[in-house]
Amino acid sequence: MTRLRLRKLGRDVWATRSRVAMMTIAIAVSVLAVTAFLSARAIIGREITRNYQATRPASATLHIPGGVGAAVLSAVRAEPGVLDATARGTLQARVKVGDGPWRTMVLFTADRADPQRINTVAVESGSWPPPKGTLLLERTALAFLGVSPGQRVTVEAPGGTPTPMTVAGSVHDGGVAPAAQEQTAYGYATTTALTFLGRPPTLDQLRIVVGDHSTVSTSSPTIDRTAQRVATRLKALGHPVSSIDIPPPGRHPHQGQMVMVGFVLLAFGLMALLLASILVATMLGGMLTAQIRQIGAMKAVGARTGQILRTYLALAAAIAVTATALALVPGLALGRALAEQGARLLNLDITTESVPAWVYAVALGAGIGVPLLVALVPLLRGSRITVRQAIDDHGADSAAPGGLLDRVLTRLRGPSRTQMMALRNMFRRRGRLVLSVGLLAVAGTMFLTGLNTAGGWSSLVAQSIGQRHYDIEIRLDKPYPADRLTALARATQGVSDAEAWGRTAATVHTAGRIDVAHVYPDEAHDSFTVLAPPADTRLTRLPLVAGRWLRPDDTDAVVLNSLVPAQQAPGTTVGDTVTVTVAGHPVTRRVVGIVSDFGTLGAAYVTDRDFATVTGTPGRTEMLRVVTDRHDAVSRQVVLDRLDDALTRAGTGIQQATTIDTLRVALDGHVLVLADALIALAVVMGFVGLLGLASALSTSVLERTREFGVLRTLGATASAIRAVVVTEGVLTATLSLLLATVVTLPLTRVFGDFIGTQAFRQDLPFVFSFPALVLWSLLTLAGAAAAGVAAARRATRTTVREALVSL
Repeated sequence: MTRLRLRKLGRDVWATRSRVAMMTIAIAVSVLAVTAFLSARAIIGREITRNYQATRPASATLHIPGGVGAAVLSAVRAEPGVLDATARGTLQARVKVGDGPWRTMVLFTADRADPQRINTVAVESGSWPPPKGTLLLERTALAFLGVSPGQRVTVEAPGGTPTPMTVAGSVHDGGVAPAAQEQTAYGYATTTALTFLGRPPTLDQLRIVVGDHSTVSTSSPTIDRTAQRVATRLKALGHPVSSIDIPPPGRHPHQGQMVMVGFVLLAFGLMALLLASILVATMLGGMLTAQIRQIGAMKAVGARTGQILRTYLALAAAIAVTATALALVPGLALGRALAEQGARLLNLDITTESVPAWVYAVALGAGIGVPLLVALVPLLRGSRITVRQAIDDHGADSAAPGGLLDRVLTRLRGPSRTQMMALRNMFRRRGRLVLSVGLLAVAGTMFLTGLNTAGGWSSLVAQSIGQRHYDIEIRLDKPYPADRLTALARATQGVSDAEAWGRTAATVHTAGRIDVAHVYPDEAHDSFTVLAPPADTRLTRLPLVAGRWLRPDDTDAVVLNSLVPAQQAPGTTVGDTVTVTVAGHPVTRRVVGIVSDFGTLGAAYVTDRDFATVTGTPGRTEMLRVVTDRHDAVSRQVVLDRLDDALTRAGTGIQQATTIDTLRVALDGHVLVLADALIALAVVMGFVGLLGLASALSTSVLERTREFGVLRTLGATASAIRAVVVTEGVLTATLSLLLATVVTLPLTRVFGDFIGTQAFRQDLPFVFSFPALVLWSLLTLAGAAAAGVAAARRATRTTVREALVSL
């Protein structure tokens, strides 16, 4: 590039330094967002896998009711395809601190001599094995329960007595979710603790690692075949296997949730960059429009189109490179901060915050390449202007005069001359109007869609809680007389109603095979149960996705919630039959309905009559659902404590007792990450969109220098000129609001369905957030007015002399 063109470029930058600064800021903010989201996604994606693999997760768990002894372990370790095997146990218990409420606890148990090569945990304080009468807690359970190592807690096994135990230390288990998120404490102890709690010291789980030589298999069919073969071998040896658990190989329980969060972050980050690129194109197009006569003059003295194009491309490249350089390091730092926040929410350890090379490559390519590609269109159009077109330019698009829009605008009458002048000025540069309105509308659409989707998550949680017309759920350790327990519950102060429900764990059965459940070792994620509500239940009303609900006389019908066809029995629809093992017996039922049941894990609903026949427990129950006369959290907990005391005095063993508030907290915790990400991204979109509007108004004022000079000559006051410019900005913003509102409606539906289905197999309720619309409208109109005031400052300072010398 010649020295003369460099001097011209430098003068252009200085003359339009405010717009160049806005372009640089817009791209920098967007590149910062993209870099932060990409790096956070890369770090979390790597660390969630590394943390889970560090636990050396079992490929499959075989349940052996008679217990796993040394002979079983030796036989299994000799089986082809089995890399290792160990004996473990899992106890569903309860824990409390002092006089506090009972909390759900999952107690993982192992033999003191277990080598801890499978499903291992990292001891952070204390040691393994813990001393007799003590246990280790997962580190997130410490804060959840409000205890520290050395303190005592009370643990109660189902059907046992409350037993004080000392917290001997803490561990990090990369295979479980945070305790507060699941509202469950995780404990680790030896078989000695089982005896201490009044339970037999039997380890009834055989956990195996499947693979070839030293390579662990990640193939579900391979793991399934090996587990079935091992089960057949153990049956021949006199150790029958009741069922097999096979979690998704190599996938953390919340892997799908984080994949969706990463997708949303990346998609919105790229949208922010696209917005910024459109903004740059708009500004550069305006710059070229303001220099049409300069371009014509350069063409007249021999400048070629390619030379002019390269000059302005160099300007665009300099802006993009500068913005990317400014944003890269802060973006990486913000990405690491986001990753650390995500790690805390997911109970992960980040071993290294290094970012893979592809993140740098994508950030640099996006920050420099995308703006240049988008800016190429207006730069090509501007550099091809001929001398004749430059002479004929009068500050409006070259549409045919007398068109329908021109005739409508000419005949239109408004409440004030200022408003009509602003409205007509908007359409002088129709191409730029489309870009300005489109840019702000895209920002508004993303802002509204983000907050609508976050609102959809919250609405899904509220909808789920609203479908449950009970306040307390109590699960018992075995079946008890239903009439006696419901009468006892109804006689408890603060209880207005109670129902006895049938409940038992289940697995999908395939003839000739040991039942396989795709459940994680915490026995919560992806588990499957059969529920039997009373025929006249008033405590649950689940919305139907397909088919119908149960009838009181149904004896061969089942209703599935939407998780079962997705996880346990893929492809099952209404009209199909499904065979489920209930109480040790395979039972085949016809699927008559599928319901939406967010907040409940995989469940099959049958009538109470059918359940009693299948399980052989007529008139008995394992679960109570209770309605309290007051529905605040404190009152529910008080009533639960009374019920707990009453049931315990009556000799009833409690496995788990929770209020509906516990479920709400757990559900809210699962969507917190995504909701916060959507709101943060919406703010970024809004900022970039308002920058676009400010640049468009600034360019428009610069182009109309002569017009404002003439208006000043004719006696127009500074306030009148300011009113014209501000009104033009507000009208542009209003158009963008209308467009954003219309586009947001279908986009919210599509985006919400996609996110909800991928993350939780559940469509999000359609929510249009009117507070979000009001907020965006206020921000947009206020921003437009402020941008108009800033742009009008130049217009009000234009003198007649400046207008005359303006090219």
